[in-house]
Amino acid sequence: MLVDDIARMGHSKRNVTAASLIVIASFAMYRWAIAPHAVSLSSARAYDSVMETLSTENKVIAAKVELRRRKLQELREQSEQLLSLLFTSDQAGEFFSDLEVISEQTGCTVHSMNLLAGEKSSYEHLGVRIRSAELNVVGSYQDITKLIGRLQRRSRKVWLDSMTLQTIDHNSDKVGCSLMLTICETMDEVGS
Repeated sequence: MLVDDIARMGHSKRNVTAASLIVIASFAMYRWAIAPHAVSLSSARAYDSVMETLSTENKVIAAKVELRRRKLQELREQSEQLLSLLFTSDQAGEFFSDLEVISEQTGCTVHSMNLLAGEKSSYEHLGVRIRSAELNVVGSYQDITKLIGRLQRRSRKVWLDSMTLQTIDHNSDKVGCSLMLTICETMDEVGS
């Protein structure tokens, strides 16, 4: 029937119908064969773009992580250096008990030594306690200088907060010296 209808048509109508069928067939072929591939290519381009962006972001993140790792390593090294300057609880006890012996070895006579009750330190949250002692000795200037030098040359840091000298006797080279010494001690949580 359709063929009979087409055969009865005039030449120009037949051409228009053929052209219409070709156009319809072309659109159908495009939608069935070409459009899916075009969508796939478009998706592949978008995927490549996303992957390139992610790769760039990954490189940036990796660089930041490496920078932070280096900074952390530097901080660990600094922390180890600082901890090597601090006394442990046992070392702090030994230091204060040895002050009299150290003083006498340098030629000074200990007049008195008072361990001071420590105030609450702003470093305790870091595991560091500050301990101080007032040491009163009698000796010559040279002997007192030796004592201070020996205290300052220790591998663990000893701070000399204050020093007061006073003449004992005008006929003697002996002077009285009051030294305020401070050390930092690691608390058990940090030291272990």
